[in-house]
Amino acid sequence: MKRIIFLFICICTLILGKEKTKLRAVSTAQFTTEILLSIGAEDQMIGTSFLDDKILPSLKKQYDKIPVLSERAPTKEQFYSINPNFLIGWKSIATEKNLGTPEELKENGVEVYFTKSQNSSKIDDIYKDILTLGEKFNVEKNAENVVKNMKSEIAKIKIKKSEKPVKVFAYDSQETAPFVVGGGGIGNTLIEMAGGENIFKNTSFSFGTGTWERVLDENPDYIVVVDYGKVNYKDKIKFLKENSPISEISAVKENKFIVVPLSYLSAGVRVPYAVKLMAEGFNK
Repeated sequence: MKRIIFLFICICTLILGKEKTKLRAVSTAQFTTEILLSIGAEDQMIGTSFLDDKILPSLKKQYDKIPVLSERAPTKEQFYSINPNFLIGWKSIATEKNLGTPEELKENGVEVYFTKSQNSSKIDDIYKDILTLGEKFNVEKNAENVVKNMKSEIAKIKIKKSEKPVKVFAYDSQETAPFVVGGGGIGNTLIEMAGGENIFKNTSFSFGTGTWERVLDENPDYIVVVDYGKVNYKDKIKFLKENSPISEISAVKENKFIVVPLSYLSAGVRVPYAVKLMAEGFNK
């Protein structure tokens, strides 16, 4: 009899344990939304926000089943109206002016998980985040397969072999002083993996303000134009060619532009696409 009771308690504990791990997640960044969809966690997602561009076509069917709370940052009212217990996305969402501090969210029953890779330049940190999320959402095998496929896709990419890597200026936006891809984030690593050398690699920021003087001094071989938002990449290129201080450098005059969507440079499942796109551009 005691043995039967013991087995019953064990079974109940397992069942309750599974119920406790059932998440009601809100994702407030495209790269985290695509990670969760890629690992098959869509049935535990109850809201999304903050797309940089269109969702990956292979994930659209799953994505369309999940409510979009807001195009940008959701309000507290929008967030709490769907009774979430898990938040993931950009770190900036967990501030007093947005959804509240991590401490406040925790007090309201919301677990906050911010990927370590969004503040890292190591691609291995992206893989670790994906595997960690696989554990949290009970889809470990799926997460392992996603990581395996990402590594496989990167391994297939042909990198131009040369004595020196090509010099690259990665231009995000702004005219008075360029807003650029710096050395402190995954964007810099992806440029290097593609066979390039970021002329702003010796900076600590992921994205930040550089100088036109630096670009002129370095005279880059290629210009990566980051594409997102309301300012079309064509307008950015037009500015660089017609009105910028670097309009006379060879890379601009010879149209050595490589357009890369911002979503490719985020710490998510698209990083193989970024490496491939830039590597192909550097090979031309």
